[in-house]
Amino acid sequence: MRVIRWPRGQGNAIEVALHPGCRIEGLEIIASFHTHPNTGPGHLQEPSETDRRAVRQDPALKSANYAGELVISARLLYLVSPDGSVSELGETEQMLAQA
Repeated sequence: MRVIRWPRGQGNAIEVALHPGCRIEGLEIIASFHTHPNTGPGHLQEPSETDRRAVRQDPALKSANYAGELVISARLLYLVSPDGSVSELGETEQMLAQA
């Protein structure tokens, strides 16, 4: 298992690398992630509707083993499931310390 970084986005946009068949560089994608690091007023911490739609509507992220997209905010860790539903997994610092 390894982490493959996608290209860095601009502001509030993500540039997603090609990932046909839920694979990248010949490896199966089991999860994807991005951050919501900004904590000031007007910055959304939880997954946005755009985040949910991007996972739900991406035809290349349809694999039995794809768990979904992690959204790592300053305080909480979220999971956007392949169907677009969102679960709060716990406090970011505590969850990442377990990894």
